[in-house]
Amino acid sequence: MLIIKIDKGTNLERALRKLKTKTIKTKQLKRLRDGKHFTKPSEKKRIQNQKAQYLQKKWDSENQD
Repeated sequence: MLIIKIDKGTNLERALRKLKTKTIKTKQLKRLRDGKHFTKPSEKKRIQNQKAQYLQKKWDSENQD
């Protein structure tokens, strides 16, 4: 559970922005969406490999110069 402490003079918009950034940093929304349906372990591995290949290509192209 995310806890956002709000002081008496704190702006509500600022508190909502803090909540939004905290949910993004903790990847809470992603875990919630991933838990909606079951993914097979082989599918998780395949997605992880695809992500690693993409990042490797990206890293290689940036450091090639």
